Amino acid sequence: MIRFFFYFGLSLVLIVVQTSILPGFSAFSQSFDLLFVIVLSLSLRFSHPGTGVAVFLLGCAMDSVSGGPFGLYISAYVWIYILVRSLKSLVHLENIVFLVCMSAVAVVVENAFLVFTFVVGKGVDAVSSRDLVFMVKQMVVALVVVPLLVLAVDQLERGVILIAKRFEGKRFDGLE
Repeated sequence: MIRFFFYFGLSLVLIVVQTSILPGFSAFSQSFDLLFVIVLSLSLRFSHPGTGVAVFLLGCAMDSVSGGPFGLYISAYVWIYILVRSLKSLVHLENIVFLVCMSAVAVVVENAFLVFTFVVGKGVDAVSSRDLVFMVKQMVVALVVVPLLVLAVDQLERGVILIAKRFEGKRFDGLE
């Protein structure tokens, strides 16, 4: 249960940071999607069917608050989840090369859905070379930052669970 609250709270924090705080800074206004960290962490760590539902609900939350085309985040997150779940059986979960590759794939998948949305809505001319350069920059930054953040989330989760177990042990020790 502690993991649920951990990922729920972290997701809320990242949604607020991504939609409210980062757009106010010109250097971060168009950075990669921070919730890739949560989607990748959930996809790599858990095999319970509820994880797919959690990823779907995370996409719904982002679609609701982002102001982008509805369904963009749901589609991107669910496909990233499916890809990671399919490929994680082939490699060791803590393989940094796998994390780097999945980070790049996550950015490519989300940007592909975004480009598809623009092309369907406004035609091929809606996507410029500047947009493509921006997407490549997002992918390069994500190659470095996302794996580090996924590893940091993993360590933070372990720390929170350890603290919760210590707290639970102290609480029950006093009752005996």
